[in-house]
Amino acid sequence: MGAAGPLLVRRERVHLGLARPLRVLYASDLHLGRWWTRAVPGQLVRATHEAAPDLILLGGDLADNSRGLPALRECVRDLVEVAPVHAVPRNHDERAGLAEVRAAVEAGGGRWLPDRPIESPVRIDGRIDPAAHAGRRLLCTHHPGDFPAAAVAGYGLVLAGHLHGGQCVLATRRGRLYPAAWIYGWHGLRFAEWGAVLLVSRGAGDTLPVRFNCPREVILCVIT
Repeated sequence: MGAAGPLLVRRERVHLGLARPLRVLYASDLHLGRWWTRAVPGQLVRATHEAAPDLILLGGDLADNSRGLPALRECVRDLVEVAPVHAVPRNHDERAGLAEVRAAVEAGGGRWLPDRPIESPVRIDGRIDPAAHAGRRLLCTHHPGDFPAAAVAGYGLVLAGHLHGGQCVLATRRGRLYPAAWIYGWHGLRFAEWGAVLLVSRGAGDTLPVRFNCPREVILCVIT
């Protein structure tokens, strides 16, 4: 119920041909501004200290309403003490106001990724760039449905959230989470298609605060 349970740090590894490993923490679906997500910022900060990433990516649905903006700002402020923070928006952030969500991220010391991609040690975009170089770029997005277009554009790795793992999982088969995967095929954890990898986070928070066999999580991806 809500954020009563622990926040899992899910560990993944993807090879893109980097000279040395890059530790990227991806956190999506904070849904701040709800009473049941009040514990999420503190949990995320603790998980980040545990994971010790080189870089933090916030993958959208950060605030559900204007009440979540102060918590978002303070959360980013705490996160940047561990590593640089870059964020992208999505549909719930529109409800809070995209300009306001961006302002909260930047006031906390973070950066707005769609406007300023990361150039090194690997190119990281906040929107699909058709000029991507095959295998050497990462797309930080919210919706896993962006994966096919990103793979065609040459991204080697896509990080997404949005689906919350279906929230109630009765069975797992071939990496798919059921029953939600019967409705939408991207309900899963890891996909490898078209020469690219998609990692889908089950999210750090929820709009409906009920889960079964589907822990809230962030992803620590070691890119080599």
